[in-house]
Amino acid sequence: MMWKTLICVTLCFIIHNYFIRAEDLIVNTLNGPVRGRMEYSMRKTGVPFYAFQQIPYGKAPVGDLRFKEPQPADSWTDVLDATKNTKLCYQVSNGFSIPNVESLETEDCLFLNIYTPQKPVHEKNLAVIVWIYGGGFICGTSNFEQAGPHYFMENGVMFITVSYRVGPFGFLATDDLSSPGNYGLKDQNLALQWIRKNIEYFGGDPNRVTIMGTSAGAASVTYQFMSPKSKGLFWAGIAGSGSLLVPWAYQKDSKDIAYKLAKTINPSFDTSSSTAELIAYLRSVPAGVLNNASSKAVWETIGNEEIIQGSFYAPVIEPEHDNAFITERMYKAVEEGKMTQVPLMIGIESEEALARTMDDNWSAFLPGYDSDVKLLVNHNMRINDSKTLEEVGQKIREIVTDGLLQNNYAAAIRYFSDMSFNRPCIRLGELQSKFSDVYFFQFSYDGKLGGKKKYIEGSEKVQHSEDNNYFWTYGNWSGLDTYPPEDVLTSERWRLLLTNFAKYR
Repeated sequence: MMWKTLICVTLCFIIHNYFIRAEDLIVNTLNGPVRGRMEYSMRKTGVPFYAFQQIPYGKAPVGDLRFKEPQPADSWTDVLDATKNTKLCYQVSNGFSIPNVESLETEDCLFLNIYTPQKPVHEKNLAVIVWIYGGGFICGTSNFEQAGPHYFMENGVMFITVSYRVGPFGFLATDDLSSPGNYGLKDQNLALQWIRKNIEYFGGDPNRVTIMGTSAGAASVTYQFMSPKSKGLFWAGIAGSGSLLVPWAYQKDSKDIAYKLAKTINPSFDTSSSTAELIAYLRSVPAGVLNNASSKAVWETIGNEEIIQGSFYAPVIEPEHDNAFITERMYKAVEEGKMTQVPLMIGIESEEALARTMDDNWSAFLPGYDSDVKLLVNHNMRINDSKTLEEVGQKIREIVTDGLLQNNYAAAIRYFSDMSFNRPCIRLGELQSKFSDVYFFQFSYDGKLGGKKKYIEGSEKVQHSEDNNYFWTYGNWSGLDTYPPEDVLTSERWRLLLTNFAKYR
């Protein structure tokens, strides 16, 4: 009898799920009609939800639009199929282990995905969370298969994931108007404009939009706070494991990197060419060739680790021009209260740099830091005198450990955690709290759901972006109930905290 009941329940679920997926849902946006579909969060407490995927917010940034600010998407008249993801922005590194990544990569990737737990109606009643992915500004995905919204749907919010350009397509810059840079940040801004104008047609409240991100996504969130062009497009922000003050979220040598990229693609390229000639050449290169060369043009060395000295493809300070997104130093803007003054939730994991123990380069680099302490000093401090650099580096090591870093992994991990994540996030919170409400968190729960990692004696146990595992699903597998009850409870409490922040004032 029990088996018959189980078979009946299973068949009922399959039949129910079939009809849910088969139902067409059409919403009329200002650009044109889109057809979505129904999905289901397959937990005991799961809920049905509605998915509208790969809706374009910008034109394909190809040809002359490569290395330029994004343009709004054209309108369409036929119903757009928004039931699946088939595209992905070019990835310098497949950091998210996306299957068949090369078959998905394209420059035509300016789209967003909208998920809502209620059938779309022309009522502005749901709070909206907009997710900006991380990935070191060189990779990242908003696709359903890697960024499943299932658990958030249980909390009664609308969830949107945004696809934006990364790597050289999103952040190549020449320090002048030939290629001012920050295209990935400008993509995010254009997406927020689209959401502001269209989200009410899906039942979202345009006046309750919270932008949220982790790592480079968190830095992006705080850059949106900084830019005057994004004022009025959101009412709160959530930034985890990153901020615009972290050393890896700014690149001061972008022009040199651009020339190195051209030289890598074509060894005979004349590096005395003007920046206009440089960009004209790089626009002529096939996208796949450009992308593959971007990881070969620059690489990490003992004195050039991105986590300390700046991601190779990252935001820059632009020259003044009409479409500029960032034109002044970040610390100055924060200190002078020029950031958007809305509530900000910002935080860190208990041991951000613990993830570095999975990187073979890390342990190999440590002896180099011991033999030349100047390398411990961030380039952005702009200390050019060798003696002063030596003194500052020595003081840093004395604070971190009384011996060698290579003999004290816990101290080395703490240094990288503090330098690259903790201090910049805490400092942003302190400065911004003078002008608006700031809520700081530290995620310290070490559960099975957190994923694979190494433990180091003397270090904390929760690594970079680990809290994401408590609110994302991967591969359309919402198997939260298979984890220990404590993990499930942590997920539910964490999501409740995040979504209540997005809903209420």
